[in-house]
Amino acid sequence: MVLRVKAVGVPGDEIVKFTYAMNIRRLVKPLLPLGYWGNGCVPMYAQLLAKELLEQPIWKTAEVIKKSKINATDDYVHSFIDFQAVHYADGITAGNRGSGFTDWRHLGHSTVDFGWAGPVNVLPLSRHLVGSVEPCFFLPYSSANAGKKDGFKVLVTLQESVVPAFKKEIEKFSNQDFE
Repeated sequence: MVLRVKAVGVPGDEIVKFTYAMNIRRLVKPLLPLGYWGNGCVPMYAQLLAKELLEQPIWKTAEVIKKSKINATDDYVHSFIDFQAVHYADGITAGNRGSGFTDWRHLGHSTVDFGWAGPVNVLPLSRHLVGSVEPCFFLPYSSANAGKKDGFKVLVTLQESVVPAFKKEIEKFSNQDFE
């Protein structure tokens, strides 16, 4: 996210919104039935100024995101479901500067056996899952990728006009000496 904000040149006083999917299977009452593979996530939001995002240590940004999770309650989930039922045709978005990200490493998709072993790859069907035009997905290696269980893949979606600046930021980042 920091690299994208730098690449796009977001003004420091502009609010940047993080949108992420949160698993609500243990939050809703009654609990979803065992074996239910339908949607069990709702979007959650955390926001801060672009200046804060660029200047503070990454752990502070992670703390803002972590604190936003306390808003995930049974009431929030039911309210979101009601809101989506009314506004489904309009689409649910995170707004202009919303950056979606979601961590799929622990959802279990990579270990499902369809009768012929696990999936070769785990990818979202749509980039619109978290209401962002430029989402980022942390994806697990599938059970077919033996020996890569400790790592993960990152799928980043960007507007084509931003890609050259993003590549420069990635090169700067990869050339840093992390001690």
